[in-house]
Amino acid sequence: MRNHNYLTTFLNHFRGVLKIYTFIDKTRSPTLRATLVNKTYSLNLISNMIATLLFILKALLAMTKALYRYIIPKSKKSVNGETVLVTGAGDGIGKEVALIYASAGATVVCIDINAEANEETIRTIANLGYAKAYAYTCDVSDYQQVVFIINKIEQEVGNVTILVNNAGILFGNPFCELSATEIEKMIQVNLMSHFWTVKAILPSMLKNNYGHIVSVASIFTIISMPYFVPYSASKFAVQGFIDGLQNELALNKNNKIRTTLIHPCITNTALRRGANATFSSLIPVFNPKDVAAGIVNAQRRDMVEAAIPWGLHLTLRSFLRLCPAEVVQLAYEYFQVKLNPHK
Repeated sequence: MRNHNYLTTFLNHFRGVLKIYTFIDKTRSPTLRATLVNKTYSLNLISNMIATLLFILKALLAMTKALYRYIIPKSKKSVNGETVLVTGAGDGIGKEVALIYASAGATVVCIDINAEANEETIRTIANLGYAKAYAYTCDVSDYQQVVFIINKIEQEVGNVTILVNNAGILFGNPFCELSATEIEKMIQVNLMSHFWTVKAILPSMLKNNYGHIVSVASIFTIISMPYFVPYSASKFAVQGFIDGLQNELALNKNNKIRTTLIHPCITNTALRRGANATFSSLIPVFNPKDVAAGIVNAQRRDMVEAAIPWGLHLTLRSFLRLCPAEVVQLAYEYFQVKLNPHK
C-alpha cells in the first residue's frame, strides 16, 4: 500500500509538471519551445509507462488472489437473522433455496406467480420447524407489481438483505416457430425481473451499505444451444446486467454490497420438463436440491461467479471462447440437442 502511495504521488508530480509546460510562453524562441516539447513528451511517456506497470502489477495480484480463491474459497458466512427474498420459490430450485436458507436461520420471503405452490413452500418450511417464512404472490415481470410487493414486504417483514433472483421460464423450439408472446415472456421473466427486483430493493441496501444480490443465470449463458435462442439471449443479458451492477457498486471503495452470478447446468425441474427438447446423456442432469445447495454455498462464500457443477463455467468458457466457430458447432453436435416430436 505504501509503495502504491509513492507511485501515485510520483504520477501526480509529473502531471503537475505537464500542466506547467502546457502554458509555455509563446514569445519564447522556437528552439526553446522544441526542447520543452521534447521534454514534455518524454515525461508523458514515462508517466504512461509507470501507470501501465502499476496496472500490470495490480492485475497480476488480482489474478493470483482470484485463482487462490477459486481453489480455496472463503469460509461460509452466517445467514442467521438475514431476510432472504427468493423469486420463483413455488417449485424446483427456488423452493429448495428457500428451504436451505430457512434451515440456516434466515427469515425467508417467497415470491411466485403461483399462489398455491408458493403457500405449499411456506407450509413445508413450517412443518420442518424452521424460522418463519412469508409468501407473496407476484408477477416479477411486472414492474408495478414488484414495487408494490417490495414496499409491502419492507413494511411487514423488514428490509431484504439477500435477494435471490431465480424465477425463469423456458420455451424450446426453432426460433421462427416461437410466438412473439413466448419470446417477450422469456425476456420479461428471465431478464427484466432482475432489473425490477434490484431497482426496488437496492435503495435500502445502499442506505445501509449492506446486502447480497444473487442472479441465477444458466449454463446457456456460456453456450447458446439451438432451439433456445431467446432463452440464451435472456441469460446472456443477465450476466451483462450483474457484471455492470457489480462494477457500478465497486465505484464506492467502501462498498459492502455483494453480487453473485450462478450458472446451473441442466436441472430436473418443471422448466426443463416443459422444454420441447432433449439432450445427450453426456450432459448431466442435476436435481434441484444439489443446485440449490450450490447457489447458497456460493452466496455464503461471497463468490462473484460460480457454476454448478464446480469448474464447469471456467472450463467451457475458456475452451469455447478460444475455439473457432467450427469447433463450437462440433461441440453442439456432441451435446446432441434434439427437438421432441410435436404433440
